[in-house]
Amino acid sequence: MTSSPGFIFAHATVITMDRDRRVIADGAVAVIGDTIVGVGKTAEIQARFPDLPIQDFSRHIIAPGLIDTHVHLSQALFRAAGERNARSDNFHDWLYRLILPMEGTMTPEDGAASASLCILEMLKSGTTSFLESMTSANHGFDGIAQVCVDSGIRAALGKVVMDVSPAYRDRVGWPLSAWFEPDQGIAETLAAHKQWHGAANGRIQVWFGCRTADESANPDLYRRVAAVAKEHGMRLTIHHSELESDNEYARSLGYRSHMDYGYQLGILGPNAVLTHCTAADSEDIALLAQTGTSVANCPANNATSAWGPTRVVEMLEAGVNVALGCDGTVSDANMDLLRDLRVVCQIARSHGKSRNSLRAETALEMATLHGARALGIDDQVGSLEAGKKADLITIDTDAPHLSPIWNPVATLVFAAQGADVHTVVIDGKVIVSGGEILTMDERAIVAEARRRLPDLKKRANVPADNPRWPLS
Repeated sequence: MTSSPGFIFAHATVITMDRDRRVIADGAVAVIGDTIVGVGKTAEIQARFPDLPIQDFSRHIIAPGLIDTHVHLSQALFRAAGERNARSDNFHDWLYRLILPMEGTMTPEDGAASASLCILEMLKSGTTSFLESMTSANHGFDGIAQVCVDSGIRAALGKVVMDVSPAYRDRVGWPLSAWFEPDQGIAETLAAHKQWHGAANGRIQVWFGCRTADESANPDLYRRVAAVAKEHGMRLTIHHSELESDNEYARSLGYRSHMDYGYQLGILGPNAVLTHCTAADSEDIALLAQTGTSVANCPANNATSAWGPTRVVEMLEAGVNVALGCDGTVSDANMDLLRDLRVVCQIARSHGKSRNSLRAETALEMATLHGARALGIDDQVGSLEAGKKADLITIDTDAPHLSPIWNPVATLVFAAQGADVHTVVIDGKVIVSGGEILTMDERAIVAEARRRLPDLKKRANVPADNPRWPLS
């Protein structure tokens, strides 16, 4: 990582995301150590900090680093593998017959390789912080945490906890290597929290990553996790209210909805991030707002999976903190959160039949300010303001698809893509420069992923898919 006492990125268009949502032409950001010390017009910032070296970022947009609130690091080695089962719309069949066998066969070495590949892609496309949903013990938590530390990224790592009965496990074919006792999961999460939480100048967090509260799960687990998380000041994340089948299951137990079930179990609250919530109705949304629970919306993945849209606009209007996530590459195939800025707008507008259903400015808030709030670090990141951590990205607009710029925010949201990211700074350190990663060996990571693929396929016993059209 390139580190210096300080610097000024100057002559750029700066999208601050501050309280006034300033967009500054010929703007500059001054950084000393890991902290932003000034944001304003270039001439003003240069005058205030005459001793800081200046880098010219003319024709660049500078924005806060993007925050991905739902990631599956382990799935990077199975990019687009979910399509081999596309003939079936049964999610649980897809999960138990394809995904869990693949993830269950992974070793700690596989886990580190997959995490490296996923983090490499996120960093190069402008994601500076992320929330991993549920790292499994067989994926090697310590190795993954070390990858995060070494790469320079800001990470909240959910450590998987579950309480799935052996009878259910055996009935659905749940791989033993991906099945763990609840006491083991809770104890290992607390141990990981003690070892890793706050590491790397506070860049690393450790969360509880709960498996879905469905028919496979003992509800006592969630009551225990909620209590332990409160006791230790920890946060939790869970897939929740994903499908109508979740609501049907909750109603069979006497609850109004899956969200009501989660509320009664104690897993809603300001320390929780619920993923997807595509089956949440208006009463559920009111419950989310009442409890201060954040939602990780994964628009591209939900569209790929044909789950229907999350009611993002209604959630935002109700005061729910809705952030964005790419999810896992096994389904959606890439970790470019810049792309998902336009996707969330397009889906909301199509569903609401109005261009004003979701504005570009709101989409960018979801990927920055809302993401920071979901991770509990909105006092540190999410906007470019003096006193906050220096987490920022620059977009090189010297390209046909980014020229000319009438509206910098709309250009960023609707036209930019991950490949346009030029520079990434996290904690005041330059991680990506000129599109090249400085903290990771890109060629070695990609080569290692390719090397591991044949053996992973063999161990998982999941054959490669073939195209379904005739080839000449």
